[in-house]
Amino acid sequence: MIVVSTLAVLTLSVSGTAHAQPSDLRTYFTFNAPVTLPGVTLPAGRYLFRLANPQGGRRVINVLSADGKTSLAMLHTIPNQLPKAPEKPEIRFMETAASMPPAIKTWWYAGRSTGYEFIYPRQQALQLAKATSERVLTTRTETKELETADLSRISGSGVPAPVTVEENPAPVAPTGRVQQGEVAQAEPIQESQGTRQAQVASSGSSPTGGATPDVRADEAARSTTRTRLPRTASSIPMMALLGALMMMLGIGLSRPARVRV
Repeated sequence: MIVVSTLAVLTLSVSGTAHAQPSDLRTYFTFNAPVTLPGVTLPAGRYLFRLANPQGGRRVINVLSADGKTSLAMLHTIPNQLPKAPEKPEIRFMETAASMPPAIKTWWYAGRSTGYEFIYPRQQALQLAKATSERVLTTRTETKELETADLSRISGSGVPAPVTVEENPAPVAPTGRVQQGEVAQAEPIQESQGTRQAQVASSGSSPTGGATPDVRADEAARSTTRTRLPRTASSIPMMALLGALMMMLGIGLSRPARVRV
């Protein structure tokens, strides 16, 4: 009984920890200076990154304000593999000129070697490629249909190199400056209807050439979120208490009963 009770405590604790990880991988990043993303430049501040649709194909990243109420960008990505999974969430920047806001290239979640490399609009990618020594991921031709577009990596001279999208690409050693983030708690994002409409309108007509949002994917993610009630507290303490009670019961039952003569 003691062995069974101990195993129950360990099982419940592990289950509670695994359940706490949000499926959309939401992560906070705090920037002390402006940073560049596809089609948008974020002022210094704290932001929330998350998957718009965790079951999506070419994954769409939703960047929001720190409180999760304002969507700032819907960005398409492709998988990018690390040789070793990072212990904390991190992003990598491209090496750009000091006069330019640093451009974010990739995002990895804690404990996952497969991350997300951002697809930049072609004109913005060409400008970045001229300011850095590396090729920038973009489309082969100017288009807003990033979900189905053929991709390439463009150099500063405008020469593209074709890109084949793979769900499990070969691991590549990361380059560029790294910044770590903070894993967000598994609480649903609350967005008003007006915020969602403004998000779609601004993303679809971005003057900087931002990516057209995957509206269906984002709506599916919100529908899933609305069906879950907010978690006000962790269930791990209750599980641990139940396991302790089971252990005490097992100890009591294991004692030999006294026989009166």
